[in-house]
Amino acid sequence: MGRCLRNLVALSFFLCGGACGYHFSGDGTQLDPRLQTVAVPVFENLTAEPGIEAVFTGALRQEFLTKSRLRVVPESEADAVFIGQIRRLSTIAVAHREAQDTVLTRLTVTLDVRCVDRETGKILWQDRALTYFEDYVQNPQAIVSFQNRQGALQRAAKETAARIFDRFMSQF
Repeated sequence: MGRCLRNLVALSFFLCGGACGYHFSGDGTQLDPRLQTVAVPVFENLTAEPGIEAVFTGALRQEFLTKSRLRVVPESEADAVFIGQIRRLSTIAVAHREAQDTVLTRLTVTLDVRCVDRETGKILWQDRALTYFEDYVQNPQAIVSFQNRQGALQRAAKETAARIFDRFMSQF
């Protein structure tokens, strides 16, 4: 009898938990079901850093290609279009070995990103000041510092893309 009662209680908890509306954030269930395709045209680069628009655009496309039911298509075929601007990129020394010897630099990027319905122009989601920072190590060899900076840019692009994707898919 005790075993049967335990199984019944366990089954009750399982069924109640499934009925409470619990779901994973960012799974896209809040999106309009008619939304099937997205486009991510190249972001506008308003900084002095050449080429970062391709890095940030590519990272967001990759998020949709690998994590979403939405297909990435050319802008002319899309239900929704992500429009992005890289508004600011700055660096600041955050750790020093001596007064003039920087050992750690913080790279900060600010984006303005919105997703619009291609047909109506209605804004489906936006973040006008998405800011992220990534630290990287300075090195006496300039090429090593440059490579570390490029790695920080790549990580910043990947992280901001993940945030954009998650917030859009959860409609947050």
